[in-house]
Amino acid sequence: MARNYSDLSPHDFEILVRDLLQASHGVRMETFPPGRDGGVDVRLHRNGEETLIAQCKHSPGRTFAQIKGQLESEAKKIGDRFSCRYILATSASLTRQNKQEIAAMFAGVRLGVDDIWGVDDLDNLLRLHPRVEVDNFKLWITSSAVLGHLLHPDLYRRSSGLVDRIIKRRKLYVHSDAYPDSLRMLKEHHVCVISGEPGIGKTTLAETLLVKFLSDGWEVHSASSDVADIEKVWKPGVRQVFLYDDFLGQNSLLDNLNKNEDSRLANLVERIRDVDDKVLIMTTREYILQQARQVHERLQASRALTDGKVILDLSHYTAKQKAKIFYNHIHFAELSDVARESVLRERRYMGVIQHANFNPRIIELVTKNFESSGVEDECFFEYVMNALDDPRELWERIFESQLSAAERSLLLVLATIRTRVELRDLHRALNAYECVDGGQRTDLHRLRMLLKKLEGTFIQVSVDTALDDQVNGFHPRNRATLIQLANPSFVDYVSSYLSTHPDEINQMAQGCFFFEQAETLALWELGEASHSQIFRMAFDAFFGAAPQGRQLPRLAPGHQTVLMSALTRLGSAESCTWVNSPLYYRVAIRREVSVRNRHLVMLILDHKYGRSLLEEDSLAGIVQMLTERIGQTDLGLVEREFPLMRYLSRYEGVADRLVAARDLAAARMLKVLEHPEHFQSALSVFRDLGINPSRWSERSEADLRQRFSSFASEWDWAEAGRVNNVVECESSLSFLQEALVDFELHESMEPLALADRLSMLQDEVAQDLDFGDEELDESDPGEREREERDEENVHSSEQRDDPIDDLFQTLI
Repeated sequence: MARNYSDLSPHDFEILVRDLLQASHGVRMETFPPGRDGGVDVRLHRNGEETLIAQCKHSPGRTFAQIKGQLESEAKKIGDRFSCRYILATSASLTRQNKQEIAAMFAGVRLGVDDIWGVDDLDNLLRLHPRVEVDNFKLWITSSAVLGHLLHPDLYRRSSGLVDRIIKRRKLYVHSDAYPDSLRMLKEHHVCVISGEPGIGKTTLAETLLVKFLSDGWEVHSASSDVADIEKVWKPGVRQVFLYDDFLGQNSLLDNLNKNEDSRLANLVERIRDVDDKVLIMTTREYILQQARQVHERLQASRALTDGKVILDLSHYTAKQKAKIFYNHIHFAELSDVARESVLRERRYMGVIQHANFNPRIIELVTKNFESSGVEDECFFEYVMNALDDPRELWERIFESQLSAAERSLLLVLATIRTRVELRDLHRALNAYECVDGGQRTDLHRLRMLLKKLEGTFIQVSVDTALDDQVNGFHPRNRATLIQLANPSFVDYVSSYLSTHPDEINQMAQGCFFFEQAETLALWELGEASHSQIFRMAFDAFFGAAPQGRQLPRLAPGHQTVLMSALTRLGSAESCTWVNSPLYYRVAIRREVSVRNRHLVMLILDHKYGRSLLEEDSLAGIVQMLTERIGQTDLGLVEREFPLMRYLSRYEGVADRLVAARDLAAARMLKVLEHPEHFQSALSVFRDLGINPSRWSERSEADLRQRFSSFASEWDWAEAGRVNNVVECESSLSFLQEALVDFELHESMEPLALADRLSMLQDEVAQDLDFGDEELDESDPGEREREERDEENVHSSEQRDDPIDDLFQTLI
């Protein structure tokens, strides 16, 4: 069976040669990327010596004349560097005379005629070691026999779309961990249903399975519209594999099966389960499968749709498999060297592989469409990352045209919560949203139905989780159902969606039931990518620093008033977010959003719009609660109120109340001044918050400065007597020096005791090092050289053993 090696990448070819050598010698071989080890692609290393070296030249479809110059250059480069057995493997076609000429070129190394492998030799070795061909699946996908079968006139007429797709995409196939699971299910049940979210690789997995059966001699058939397509070509006693892609359609409509289709499909599934010469592969989106099973009793009762189901998700892809997906698309795409370099530089490809939104369909879209995008080649990496950061195209079609109104409403509400939410809380939030425009409220039973339809693709449901709400206490029998979005990229999409649907923003804001929902809308309005950064903006905005992180599309303008109204209305609402207990398994704890942080969100949004959204009564209430917290909270938590106080200092209407709050905070902090940092924190209350001084604060600041002058000298001597090592002494010295700078005493007062102590400790360490060096000098210098060489070899081995780095190095 002649094979089509042109669909193998250089890395694929190296792995093939390595596997053939391992099968022939029964030992593990090492592989190396080109350019890093000087003419070595595969190596057998035994007892500290190289016993075999192989060089791979992937030149599919070429003749000896076409690769002769390349081989001569390679022969000159390696010269007589290697004394062990040398093997040269190429995917070009070679005659015996060609091999003799090649052996003469490589006269400096032990390259015999029998150790020169051309494409015919590779085919022969694959026949001797069929397991290698099974492991290198691209060989049987690309074999001429398989492609010839695909192009058979009868099959092509029946399934022309399928054939074209397989032929075009066969180079890109990568096995995921779902592949062996699917094969096992087909062997046990003869039926496999592959479900998952859009773009995750359901069809690719199905096609790979199909070609596997095709290579084993099975007939292939594709159903295009309904079960009748399969019934028409059924042949008793003939091994047949049927592919029914998107067998429930691409819409979420509950009537997407033709009349009696559910019964006919269920009958077909049971029929195939009872025979050994038929196999059925079906794909669908998980939420559509859930819908169909809810409505169609025959599908719900079908064993195969339960026993033989594979829900494909990112957990099925290891980092190496995701790397191969990205690598294949880059290698076979028409990308310039500059575009490839943008990914290879500083291992930036790892950012793509590790991205939370990694999706094979997005990778395919960006590599396929980059040339026509108008983006400069050197910005290819940024182009890929932007697509992963905001995969709008992936979600847009399914959300806007393939979901019911009730499903869209549920997902919009859940997107505003973003984290895990308890079923009853979600129900209340959904009803609040529905009531804004007078819509029909979804009852709890209907909500459970909607959740089952959307589970897998859009949401994750955790049942039987114990709750500790920190109000009613914890009881093991207090069990609940928690729901969260399955894919973080969908939240990004919703924020983008709302920016182009201004009519829905008011309803979203008015319908918020929990503060976290309004907080999410504020987060999107502020254009920040992560939840935590909204609080960091309290510091960044005050000091003029540019916010860090990816910017999302802001919501449509003109809705800030209703958004602020929602934040104010929900300022004291209970939290709806649950996080895992750090102490107990399968126990969730309610995560409270502090009143301080709620007020901070309001002030950040108000500052963005020129302090025009918050009413004076609301500001007065915020200051009053701030003052109460300062008087009641632990002293160590007072400093956490500083960001809020900085924002409030810009409001003239609450200036007097804020002065009183500042003086209360300062009075509490002045009671504990035992460390330079305590003095710095107390000073910042007077100096850095932008709050007007009072007579008391002016006297207290002056007294604080005088007290620090005396404290600094005493603490310097006391701390110098306490510290026992260089690190501790450097830390104490740094604390004191920073405080001296803040109090403007650094020019008139030096920490002499700590400085002398540090110098003494450093001298002691230096003496110890000198003594150690003398001992080392008495040792064998050859031993030191061997240790250094071994250390270098370990480091080099660590670099070589990274399969992802080695893979991408072949793109150079």
